[in-house]
Amino acid sequence: MQQPDPMPISGRDGADPATRAMHVLILMSRTGGGHLASARALEAEFRRQAPATRVTTVDLLVDHLAFPFNRLPQTYDTLVNRAPRLWRALWQATTRQTVGGASSSLVRLMSRPRIARLIRTVNPDLVVSVHPLVNDLVIPILARTAPGTPYVTVVTDLGGIHPTWLHRASSAIYLPTGEALELAAGRGLPRERLHALGLPVRAEFAHDAPDRAAARAGFGLAPDRPVVLVMGGGGGIGPIEAIVAATADAVAAAGAAGKAQIAVIAAKNEGLRARLAAGSWPVPVVPLGFVERMADLMHASDLLVTKAGPGTIAEASICGLPMLIFGFIPGQEEANVDHVVRAGAGLFEPDPTRLGARAAALLTRDGSRLAAMAERARSLGRPLATRDIVASILAHHGPSREAGDR
Repeated sequence: MQQPDPMPISGRDGADPATRAMHVLILMSRTGGGHLASARALEAEFRRQAPATRVTTVDLLVDHLAFPFNRLPQTYDTLVNRAPRLWRALWQATTRQTVGGASSSLVRLMSRPRIARLIRTVNPDLVVSVHPLVNDLVIPILARTAPGTPYVTVVTDLGGIHPTWLHRASSAIYLPTGEALELAAGRGLPRERLHALGLPVRAEFAHDAPDRAAARAGFGLAPDRPVVLVMGGGGGIGPIEAIVAATADAVAAAGAAGKAQIAVIAAKNEGLRARLAAGSWPVPVVPLGFVERMADLMHASDLLVTKAGPGTIAEASICGLPMLIFGFIPGQEEANVDHVVRAGAGLFEPDPTRLGARAAALLTRDGSRLAAMAERARSLGRPLATRDIVASILAHHGPSREAGDR
């Protein structure tokens, strides 16, 4: 696939890139895996388009907030998995400016020395945020510590856009869809600062699809059998075993036991992987750990069973992979389900038994519906989103522009 020529970049002092590298500071936090994945994708693309670029990616919430606020991200997985109602209440409460604004002001006040030190140490030409909670913490401090430095937000949620993404002082906000852009504009953000270019994903998703049979074989799958791919996020969470059992039973009951197989991404959940490997299944079940070539695996599959993570949905859409969604993180991922179902790219079914029956029906009786869902999924995909986002950032907010023009 042909890529654009790297754009010429100069620093604040006007130096040529050969003598002074542009320095980009990317702000994220490991609350879930999606923010880090987006940060890494952007980091690689900045270096590709502007090879002299230096990129520093930091976990702002863990490494640069004052105690005890720097401990809060560690509670994220516990809250969303074990206390989802409490998490939803917190998420909804922070959508109200009086609550979210007051809490972020307190955290910013106590963390100001640490954040200012980070900015002075890195001395970035450009700051890019891929996490909603860092914006109100950093932007006011950046304005005082390094005035004129562009601050760009790349939204990594697909559906419901939390207000903390949409800081009015952002130089630009990159949104995943046209609907998200209209939502931001409706909240009073200037349209000239809003860009709907997609959600950043790894560069491998912009490559041509591999041969399906060869891709299947590369993951230990039968080359000639349809694949149901089951995944539950970076931790292999969710009712994965129940879903695998129900799907395997339903496929076998439909008389297609020899015509389908199930691949399961257990990620870091070694216990899940071991139990799946030791199980006796009516159809082949292939448990996998961390997968480096996710694009190849998605292209090798015929149906994806997943929670409603935005990065997973964006990647599956690029691959034209229909989705059965079994769950979502309350609040932040609920609208992602609507994004998929409304487009006809997938279905929502939280009950493992009914989900298994739907998966078996799509593979055995409703092939035309499965094909239609694949086309609808592909229509949502933006394989060049990362390239387009970085190209736009460099064109509009690169350091060759004088601070007074920003």
